[in-house]
Amino acid sequence: MHRSRFLHTLVPTMAVFAIGTVLLHACRDDRPTAPSTPLSGAILAETASTAVIPPTGDTYLNIDAGNYATEQQLNLYTWPDAKPANAILIKFDLASIPPGSTVSSATLTLNLVESDATTDPTYTVTAHAIVNKNPVLTAATGYTYDGVNSWTPNTCCYNNVPLAQADIGPPVATRDVDKTPGFKQWDVTSIVRGWLTDPSTNFGLLMNSDPSKLRDRYRTFSSSEDPIANQRPTLMVVYNRPGPPPPPPPPPPPPPPPPPPEALVGQWSTVFPAPIVQLHIHLLPNGQVLSWGLNGDPQVWDPLTGGFTAVPAPSWLFCAGHDFLPDGRLFVAGGHITNDHGLPNANVFDAATGSWQPAPAMAHGRWYPTTTTLADGQVLVMGGRDQAGAVVTTPEVWNGSGWRPLTTANLETEYYPRNFVAPDGRVFYAGEDQPSRWLDVSGTGSWTDGPRRNFTGGRGYGSAVMYAPGKILYVGGGDPPTNTAEIIDLNQPNPAWTYTGSMAFARRQMNATLLPTGDVLVTGGTSGGGFNNPVGAVHAAELWSPVTGTWTTLASNAVTRVYHSTALLLPDGRVLHTGSGDGGGSPDERNYELYSPPYLFQGPRPAITDVTPSTVGYGQIVFVGTPDGGSIAKVTFIRLGSVTHASDMGQRTVPLTFQQVNGGLSVAIPETRTSAPPGPYMLFLVSGNGVPSEARIMLLQ
Repeated sequence: MHRSRFLHTLVPTMAVFAIGTVLLHACRDDRPTAPSTPLSGAILAETASTAVIPPTGDTYLNIDAGNYATEQQLNLYTWPDAKPANAILIKFDLASIPPGSTVSSATLTLNLVESDATTDPTYTVTAHAIVNKNPVLTAATGYTYDGVNSWTPNTCCYNNVPLAQADIGPPVATRDVDKTPGFKQWDVTSIVRGWLTDPSTNFGLLMNSDPSKLRDRYRTFSSSEDPIANQRPTLMVVYNRPGPPPPPPPPPPPPPPPPPPEALVGQWSTVFPAPIVQLHIHLLPNGQVLSWGLNGDPQVWDPLTGGFTAVPAPSWLFCAGHDFLPDGRLFVAGGHITNDHGLPNANVFDAATGSWQPAPAMAHGRWYPTTTTLADGQVLVMGGRDQAGAVVTTPEVWNGSGWRPLTTANLETEYYPRNFVAPDGRVFYAGEDQPSRWLDVSGTGSWTDGPRRNFTGGRGYGSAVMYAPGKILYVGGGDPPTNTAEIIDLNQPNPAWTYTGSMAFARRQMNATLLPTGDVLVTGGTSGGGFNNPVGAVHAAELWSPVTGTWTTLASNAVTRVYHSTALLLPDGRVLHTGSGDGGGSPDERNYELYSPPYLFQGPRPAITDVTPSTVGYGQIVFVGTPDGGSIAKVTFIRLGSVTHASDMGQRTVPLTFQQVNGGLSVAIPETRTSAPPGPYMLFLVSGNGVPSEARIMLLQ
């Protein structure tokens, strides 16, 4: 029985007798039927009312660190000789009694269900008001009142366990409880009157064990968890109302109509056809989208018309790495020979001409590499497998005309390592493996160990984004997938990963997309275990706020998008969600959907009216014409996305400082290349309601 559990851990040499006694009485089945509990609200007199109030919670304290709030019984126990070993805590809410009422009596009723087997005929139980500590009944123990902080120390109990004895008032009611099962009552009128006068003093009641008895004396009562409802504790309060109730207030005006659901969860478009599985997607500086998959020619999609145009590539680009060069062209490194065998090819796509240009080949073939544009405009290529299927450990740097191997920075990484340019100019390798590291690309390169993420194991096919300069969110991934997310601030002297809020759904094979507001949207993926389990597909989008660290569940898309799915922020503020298939056992989804986040339904959009420069420099002040300058709360710079395999290799958000001027805003372009590496960016104006303008695309050089 429970008493043996709470005593043998403290005094094993004394427990045998106590356990036997308790177990003997635990087997009794001759308890009398309990009398009926008085009805709540019964009328005692013309001006008197009766409230029968159940506890909001009850538990008993023991001379151990256990909490017993879920037990069906409340125990009082004396052990060793003349020492309290158990005390009962009960709380009641008097909100049902009108303020200003006069309490004529308050009676606590407990149902006795068990007693010790000694010859002592009675056991004295006293009622006390708790006056010092406000216990959390689901966490209180003999040592602590809230699971953390201790009761006031005292020496009344065994082994100097506080047991709340220094945090109670003098007894207000004393009852010698005999061994006859049934209801026992205590007059606690004075305590209840004090609670009604000053509700802030209502810390609850403590029923004390009998310190005059020898050890192994006890009384046990029903708790709020007793399966027989009329055996549970009650507080019966007889009171007089303060007077006739005031006339009812006039009905409130009707509430405003609720916002449309789109303003809370956003809206998904219908499903549109595409000629290929779009598992590599890139927003081009002209606002169009380049994509390719395992099969078929690369395609350029025009969001204005919905049309696709084929742009055949010089080599097979499946499973390559990619990022934008400072001049806005897309740089693509590696490609496909067969699974796990990569090409050494490098290619460049020019959106202005819609054409490809081959570049000098790398020293190593690369399949699943990551491509990162550095602060000086050079491009780091890291990871992947070569022509023979071997893991490539040597990073290479493209300087615009040739390649420089980092021969002293050899490191084996997983596919598509999550890399970011850090505030100090080094490259921060965030995973997928648990340890993170810094790479110095100067000379022949060198690695420095960084902090470990908290989530054990790898975050395989989770997503990482830089949601502010030097600040990274890493979310989901793993097998089985996790719903957890972690953040790190590389601007700190000793950055460390910390958990932020968790998603509603565990996911891998998902995509995280930066939005103009600074929030992060997560779409697609699966909660199922294994590499790519469509049975656990997640259709609901979720939104993370860096301000609150919490997630909001949004509308659900139609198509299951898991391995090889992609998502991309468009200049109009919508998100392109596409891909899935071309391998991994999933159907080939040659289609796409468009998601309109809630901010597109929350009021008018700010407008950019004047021509903005197509190229800007570091530290430049740019005039942005808008009739909405007074309503603008933030201006954001978001690097154009280049996405595949749950990873966006270039996207980052950079908030811009601004001032309102005549006819628009004066906006300051970032001063440092490490906060915003050169290349194409979208500039958004965001209103105080969180509504973004359509973006203007600029080259930062």
